Amino acid sequence: MTSDPPGDRARLQRELIDAQHALQELVLARRLEPLMRTRLTAQQMRALGILLIDGERSTAHLGEVLGVSPATISGIVDRLEAAGMASRRPDPEDGRVRLVAATERGAEAVRSIVASDAPAGPETLEHLSLDELEGLRLGLTGLLRVVRESGDEAESPADRTSPDQGDT
Repeated sequence: MTSDPPGDRARLQRELIDAQHALQELVLARRLEPLMRTRLTAQQMRALGILLIDGERSTAHLGEVLGVSPATISGIVDRLEAAGMASRRPDPEDGRVRLVAATERGAEAVRSIVASDAPAGPETLEHLSLDELEGLRLGLTGLLRVVRESGDEAESPADRTSPDQGDT
C-alpha cells in the first residue's frame, strides 16, 4: 500500500461523507412520496416487515414482536388479509395456531416504500462519464468488501448503527 499525502485521506473521507449526506437529502423526497400514498398503518407496515424478514409466523409471534395484545394483532392481520397483503392458515402441527405470511401484494407494498430510494438506476448512471462510472464501481466494490469483512451483513437491521455512527 502506498503512503497517502498528509490530509488527503481525511479530506476525501469528509468529501465523500458530505456527498453521501447531500445524496440522502435529495433521495428523501423520493422515499417519502410512496410512504405518503400508503394507506397502511405503522403497525401494519411493521407486521409485513417482520413477515418478510422472518417468513411465515404465528399471530402470537407477531404480537410478541410488535408488543401488542392478541386482539390487536388479530385486527392488524384481519386488515392485511382483507387488503390481500397477508394470508392466514392453520398450523399443520397445531390447528389452534394460525400462521400468517406476507403475500406478493404485501411484499410489493413494502418494497414500494422501503426500496424506492435507488438514486443510481440506469437512467441516472447513463449521465455519468466512463471515468465516473469506473470510480463509482471501484468505490462501491471497496465498501462492499469492508462491510462483508466486518460481518455487518450478518447483523439484524435493529442491531445496525447509522452510517455516521460507525468507525471510519
